[in-house]
Amino acid sequence: MKMQIRIKNQIQLDGHTELIDQVYDTDWTQKGDYHYLLYKNEEGEKVVLKFHDKELVMTRFSEPKTILYFIKNGQHVVSIPTPLGAQQFVTDTHHYHLDVENQALELHYDLKRAEDNQLFASYQMKIEWRKEKFEK
Repeated sequence: MKMQIRIKNQIQLDGHTELIDQVYDTDWTQKGDYHYLLYKNEEGEKVVLKFHDKELVMTRFSEPKTILYFIKNGQHVVSIPTPLGAQQFVTDTHHYHLDVENQALELHYDLKRAEDNQLFASYQMKIEWRKEKFEK
């Protein structure tokens, strides 16, 4: 089903706060307990969000492909491509709330370096999807 997706992200990095508010056209489908949102980001890369009430998997079809896992009240090791090569991080998700009725998913997570568990950045993300257009 054709919709719009809005991703709001508040990022705490090195004592600075960055606010990101992005809106894209998306396709929404549901298979079993899983919801799927497919869209193209500002770099033109295909992105797939696959989620249910306890987990979000975000796949970005970049070169190389990036897959991030967010587990409700859990941690997951992820590999993120950087200019210095692939870096190992841990997503530590301490707030995860899926509200299917209002078409929203909220998650708060810390991104930590895998080798020493040192905090890299903290995120508060809200993902919403609607049939009608979002106001910017």
